[in-house]
Amino acid sequence: MATSKEKRLIRIETSLTPKQAVLLWLRQEFLSRTSQEYGQYLVNRPASAAPRSRVERLVVEAIRVAMKGHEPGRINQAVRQAQMHTDFLILLVNRTNSVILDESRCRWLQIALYYERIRSAKLSNDEEEAVKEWAASLQEFATELFSLQSASELIRDKYFDGERILLKDAIEDLEQQGKIVRYMMNSYDKVATEAGQPEHRTNSENLWLAVNERASSRAGYIIALAKYKMLNDFGEDEAANAVLEPYTRALA
Repeated sequence: MATSKEKRLIRIETSLTPKQAVLLWLRQEFLSRTSQEYGQYLVNRPASAAPRSRVERLVVEAIRVAMKGHEPGRINQAVRQAQMHTDFLILLVNRTNSVILDESRCRWLQIALYYERIRSAKLSNDEEEAVKEWAASLQEFATELFSLQSASELIRDKYFDGERILLKDAIEDLEQQGKIVRYMMNSYDKVATEAGQPEHRTNSENLWLAVNERASSRAGYIIALAKYKMLNDFGEDEAANAVLEPYTRALA
C-alpha cells in the first residue's frame, strides 16, 4: 500500500504538462552538457530513450491517468494535443541550439578576419575611409551576433518561463564572441569620439534598434521551423506549409 508521500509523488508525476516535462528533461539531461557531450550521451542510450519519444510518453501517461474514466475520444484528443506541444518544445530547444552552434565556426572566422582587416586598413592609402568601412561592416556583424543572442532569449522567455535552454558551448560561444566584438566596437568608438566624430560610433541607439528588430524576425523563423517539423511529423502537411509560407514568400 502506497504511503502518503508516495501518493503525493504519483500525483506530481501524473500531472506533468508538456512544458513541465520538457523543463524536467532540460534540467536533468541537457543543460549540464556541451553539444558533443550530449550527442555522446544519446549515442550510449537505446533509441527508446530519445527525448522526443521518451518525454512524450511521460506526458501521455500523465494524461491517461488524470483522465481515467473519461470518453476515449476525448482522451485521445488530449493525448494528441499534448504530444504535439511536447514535440514542438523539444524541437524548439534543438533548433535554437543548432542555429547558434552551426553558425559559430563561421562567426569565429569572421571575427579573425576583422582583426586582419583593421590592420590592413591602417596601411591603406586612405586610412580614414578604410577604417570607416571596417566599422560599418563590424556594426552589421554585431547586429547579427547580438540579435541571435536576443532571439534565443525571446524564445526562452516566451516558451520556457525564462529558464535556460542553451547547451554549455552555445552559451560560451555567444558570450566570448560578444565580448570580443564589444571590445572592437568600444576601441573604435573611443578613437571616433576623441577625433570629434561621435556620430560615427558603432555602439549607438540605431544598432540596438536594429538588433531588436532582427531578433524578433530571427526568433519567429526559428519558431516556425520547429512548428513546421512537428506538424510534418504528425501528418499535418497543410498546416506545416502554412507556418513557413510567410518566410518562403519573403524569399521569393
